[in-house]
Amino acid sequence: MQISNNKTFLGLKESIFSNTTKSDVDGIELKLNSEDGDKIKELLELPDETICEMASKMDCLSSAEDGTYELSVCYSRDRKFAALQLAKYMAFKYRPVTGVRFVENETAESLLKILLK
Repeated sequence: MQISNNKTFLGLKESIFSNTTKSDVDGIELKLNSEDGDKIKELLELPDETICEMASKMDCLSSAEDGTYELSVCYSRDRKFAALQLAKYMAFKYRPVTGVRFVENETAESLLKILLK
């Protein structure tokens, strides 16, 4: 398992962290327009070394208010781990178009660089 949770303060507080780096994990959901969603879908289907190369050539993606795509991202605060899943709005709800993609180290850093501001 890539992440774990830790309950503290009599079980009232829970923190989630990366097992490899022990860094806390946060999560976000980004709405993306069709063009940016297609780019991310293509990236998530590539091997790790190609992701780094392609992401380095891309600008930071901006969130769209009513996006066609929704990208769910869990990432460690040190940016050495990320889990991503892309969904597309179809038939009145977001449906997954990729599986959950786990990335670490340079691949996670390069993807998060274009997703987080």
